[in-house]
Amino acid sequence: MSRTRLLALLFLMVALVQLALPAMRIRLYEQTLRDGKVFKFRTSPVDPYDAFRGRYVALRFETGDTAWSEKEIASYGKKIFALVETGPDGFARFTSASSNRPAGGDWLEAKSGYSAGDKQVRVEVPFDRFYMAEKLAPKAEQVYRAHSANRGERDAYAIVRIRNGLGVIEQVIVGGKPLAEAARE
Repeated sequence: MSRTRLLALLFLMVALVQLALPAMRIRLYEQTLRDGKVFKFRTSPVDPYDAFRGRYVALRFETGDTAWSEKEIASYGKKIFALVETGPDGFARFTSASSNRPAGGDWLEAKSGYSAGDKQVRVEVPFDRFYMAEKLAPKAEQVYRAHSANRGERDAYAIVRIRNGLGVIEQVIVGGKPLAEAARE
């Protein structure tokens, strides 16, 4: 095989790998959106901009502290696995967290936040941005803030699908409507 053909083949293989990695990640997110279990997470407001991905609504999730099932205190930013279930109010809550992947149940791979004690850990969820159309995002941010800031009647939350530890935001709901719809009104 000539050197030119070998270089062309090597180039082709590198190009295919570079295309395959993002394609696999996209497939994983799409599969989670299609097959993942639905959870509703309460949110509170934080209009940022990402130069590469565009406008988004920044979300802060009210996860609170959950039981830490290990002897050693979870250090800040450590990868953890949190069991999640739907509470009596219809919203997601974490029941326990560990540095070991659970054998069963619904769980989310996350990071540990600051702990309240040695048997508690704050779960920092890996999803905190909801991307929208460039022109609609500023108005959506205003609508979202208005609905999530009112302490008496907070009716903003995110619908998240979770599958095999991966969580993907499917929709943000404000006032019983999808955020984009509420922003257009």
